[in-house]
Amino acid sequence: MNGVIVLSKNNSNEGSISSAATTPGALSTFDEEGLLVPFFVSQKNQGKWASLAKKCKIPLGQIPWAILSTSILQLIFHIFSDKTLQRHLRFEPKKQKEVWRFFSYMLVHDDWYHLVLNILMQCLFAFFVEKKQGKCPVLAVYILGGGTGVLGASCVHPDLVIGASAGVYALLISMIADIALNFEVIKYKMSRIACIGIIVLSDIIYNVVHFCSRDEPLISWGAHIVGGATGFLVGLVIFKRSNEPLSKRRNKILFWAALIFYICLLISLVTLSLQIKKCTPANSFKKYVYFC
Repeated sequence: MNGVIVLSKNNSNEGSISSAATTPGALSTFDEEGLLVPFFVSQKNQGKWASLAKKCKIPLGQIPWAILSTSILQLIFHIFSDKTLQRHLRFEPKKQKEVWRFFSYMLVHDDWYHLVLNILMQCLFAFFVEKKQGKCPVLAVYILGGGTGVLGASCVHPDLVIGASAGVYALLISMIADIALNFEVIKYKMSRIACIGIIVLSDIIYNVVHFCSRDEPLISWGAHIVGGATGFLVGLVIFKRSNEPLSKRRNKILFWAALIFYICLLISLVTLSLQIKKCTPANSFKKYVYFC
């Protein structure tokens, strides 16, 4: 029922209404029509309610489903996984032949604070990128950022790594790639750049203070830097771009430059990581766990 009372009048002074409280086909009869208080919504009020409902409606097309699904998977894993499973999925530099570790480590988090912070950040950044660039490109940026980021971390500090911050940084810095490719048509570009700069600067200050105080846990700043660089480069390669005449030549140059630079970065990191592993005895790897 929609809350609308239907009044039927006969030629006599007797009226009847159908009600949800009566059995189907039953009618409630009143001798005095004046006792009835009609329930109605004017056309003006109908327009207001329709407008309010439209404003309150959740825009399903703008929900970052790809990263949200990944976040739910990370949440489920954190609840049900045990230490043994986490040891098989975390990144370990001396087990680089187990290729899945370059990506599965993003499922492993130390505690609820670590997990919730990463989930909130990645969903927030994905909200601004995924609704324009689509699910697959954003998910590709996130995964490649995590994989390349931990590869960079293994070159800076070859130790255990857990967490998804490399992918989070890839999403954050990929917004700069989105702005660069669509500079003529994107709105609030300077405000977005300023917000990205504030977030990055705040994280740098936190990392410096944290490092100087020698507090636990150790933060994998190598994964952050390489993950962010990957997000920028991969974004320039796979993101949608403006078709404005002034931007076509620029975007073509950015595409090839980013593609070549990322391939060179990937080859360099793989070579350096393998060389470090080759020249470092297995028993000399420290048992520090770096968070990212």
